[in-house]
Amino acid sequence: MANIVKVKGRPVGIFGLELAVSKVKEIMDQEGLDRHQAAAELLKLVEKKNYVPASSRRDYLAAFEKLLAQREEDEKDAATTVRILGPGCVGCNRIEELVLEIMSGRGIAADIYHVTDKDEILRYGVDKTPALVIGNKVVSAGKIPSKAQIEQWLLKK
Repeated sequence: MANIVKVKGRPVGIFGLELAVSKVKEIMDQEGLDRHQAAAELLKLVEKKNYVPASSRRDYLAAFEKLLAQREEDEKDAATTVRILGPGCVGCNRIEELVLEIMSGRGIAADIYHVTDKDEILRYGVDKTPALVIGNKVVSAGKIPSKAQIEQWLLKK
């Protein structure tokens, strides 16, 4: 996920876009916002740390709506992706073992990635590892979840 959005076909760098999109997605889930309302909320968050010309607000709103629609499509595609975030420590390896054990026992098909790159880990908003990402959602960070909890998350996807 990048901090760039295309406004009127031109790429525009936006500081904190990834975090703002995550916050708006949470609000969408909790409050049932439609995409237009979510784009307006995203614009409010982005304007706190970025300059958005008043004459371009509509263009930004349209770009944010398009971005949110694309993220929804990406999430559907990513639902079968599991990522273990961490440097390859004992905790990370244990989570990977548990995930593989559950998936083979339940016949769940998914792509599994072990992400060790610090920049990539930070893109998920994770500051403590090990972390577990199912789809594009961080479900656990800074601890080793129980086998039952991991199984519940995997079955929900």
